[in-house]
Amino acid sequence: MRTNPDSDTIEQDAKPVSDVIDSAPSRRRFFAMGAGAAAALAATRTVDAQSSKGRGSPFGPTSPAGSKQDASVDWKDPVLRLVRRITMGMTPEEVTIARNLGYAAYLDFHLHPEKIDDTALDNALAIGLPVSMLTPAQLASSDSNEVSNTLSDSALYRAAFSKRQLKERMVEFWTDHFTISLTKVGYLKLVDDRDVIRANALGNFKTLLKATSKSGAMLVYLDQNRSQTPTPNQNYAREIMELHTLGVDAGYSQTDVAELSRILTGWTTTGPGNFTFNPNMHDRGAKTFLGRAFPAMPNTTAAATQMAEGETAIQMLVDHPNTAKYIALKMSRWLLAYAPPQAVVDAAAAAYISSDGDIGTMVRTILSATNLMASPAKYKRPFHLAASALRGMGAQVANIRSMRQRADQMGQPMFFWEQPNGYPDRIDWWSGLVLGRWSFMADMANRNLATQTRIDTTPFRTPDTADGVVAQIGMRMFGGELPTILKTQLLTYLKAGTYNDARVRETLSLAGSAAQFQWF
Repeated sequence: MRTNPDSDTIEQDAKPVSDVIDSAPSRRRFFAMGAGAAAALAATRTVDAQSSKGRGSPFGPTSPAGSKQDASVDWKDPVLRLVRRITMGMTPEEVTIARNLGYAAYLDFHLHPEKIDDTALDNALAIGLPVSMLTPAQLASSDSNEVSNTLSDSALYRAAFSKRQLKERMVEFWTDHFTISLTKVGYLKLVDDRDVIRANALGNFKTLLKATSKSGAMLVYLDQNRSQTPTPNQNYAREIMELHTLGVDAGYSQTDVAELSRILTGWTTTGPGNFTFNPNMHDRGAKTFLGRAFPAMPNTTAAATQMAEGETAIQMLVDHPNTAKYIALKMSRWLLAYAPPQAVVDAAAAAYISSDGDIGTMVRTILSATNLMASPAKYKRPFHLAASALRGMGAQVANIRSMRQRADQMGQPMFFWEQPNGYPDRIDWWSGLVLGRWSFMADMANRNLATQTRIDTTPFRTPDTADGVVAQIGMRMFGGELPTILKTQLLTYLKAGTYNDARVRETLSLAGSAAQFQWF
C-alpha cells in the first residue's frame, strides 16, 4: 500500500466532495442576497490566486505575507492571533481568557488540557452520544451506522465546544498523521480516536507512536493483523517509516521495509480488536534493520522476547534524527505556516530531541509570539470552518447530526480519507470549494430548530440595530478585529433591506462567508 504524499493523482481520486447542496434558505432567496453577498465573497475568491504551482511538498504552499490576499495584515494583536491559531474559532469567552492571561500564559494554559475542566462537554456527550462511551466489546455488537455517526458527531461537537481547544487542534493533526479509514475498520476507529489519539494528542510522540502501533484500528487498516511468516505484509512497516516517523525515502531502503515487516510479524489482534502478540506468526530468523542486527532466535524463545524485537525497532524510529526533522516540519506547517522558516523547523526538531519527543515543548517552540506575528494566515479546512462557525455564531446544539452531515458536504467528512496520508493541509486543495462554503454558512445561519442546531440571533441584536448587529459580529466572530471594509459591506447589506430577523441571519451568513472569516 505505498502512497506518495506528493502525488496529486492519488489524492484527487480519493477526494470525497459532495455535489449536494441543501436549500435552506431557498435557492431564490439565497441568490437574492445579491450585491452584498457578492462583495463579501469577492475577496474570498482571491484564495485561488494563492495556489502554489510547486507541488514538491506534501503539505503545500504559502500565502504571500503582507500581500492583499493575506487576511493576517489586519490582525495586529498577538494575543488574538494566538487565539485564532490554537483554537477552532473565536468566541468572546475565549478572547476574555486570552486577554486576562496574556500570550505566554494563555498558550501554557492550553498546553495542559488535563487542568481545564471539560466536565460539561463530557456530560453532554454521555447523554447525547452514549455510544461514544461503550467498550470495544459493546461497540462490536452495536449498529455500525450509529457507531460511525457517533464518531463523526462527537468529533465536530468536541471541536466546537470543548474548552480544551488546542488539544482539539492537535487531535485533528494526529488524526491525519495517523490516518485510519473508518470505512475499513468500523468501530475500531472510535476506540482509536478515544483511547489513542485523544489520550496522547498533547503528550509525548514516543508514547503516541507506540500506542498507534498497538491500536487494533491501525493494525487492521494496514493489514498488520494478518502479517505472518513466511510472507509478511509490508503495509504497516512501510507507512510507519514513510508517513509516521522518518518521512518518504528519508534514511531507509526497501530492504529496511522488508526487514521491519519481518520484525513485526505476530503483532496482531484478538477479540474485539485488542492487541496481542502471536509467537506462532513471528519470524524468528536473523534480520538487519537500519544497520542494526537482530540475531536469530531459537524456537524456545519466550513470546515477550520475540515481541521485544518490534518494540526495539519502533524505539529506533522514535530516536532517529530524521523523525525529529519530519515531525518538526509537519507540526510547523500545521501550527505556523504552509512554508515555515527553516530556522523554526530546526528549533522544533531540537526541541523534539531535547525533550525526548514532548509535543507541548515543540508547540511552544513553534508558536513563539515572534514566529506567529511573522507568519501569514492559513486557510481553514472545511472541518475547521464548520467548528469555527458553530463557535462564532454561538450555536445551541441539542443534536448535532444534521449540522455535521451538512458540514461534511463541504468536502472533509472526518475519518473517511481512504489513503494513509491524511487530508491535505494545502491551500490549493481546498480553495476551489468557495460556493459550498457560502451555501453552508447560509444554511447554518438560518438553523433555528431547538431540537437540533439553533442559531439564536438575540445576542447579536444587542442593541437591536444594524450598527449593533455588526458590532456584535465583530466581537463574537472576529474577536474585535473586524476590518473596516468588511464592516462597511455588512452594514451596507443590512441597511439595504427591511431590518428583521431574516436580514440579520443573512448578514451572519455573509460574515461567515467573507474572506476574513475563512482564514485563521
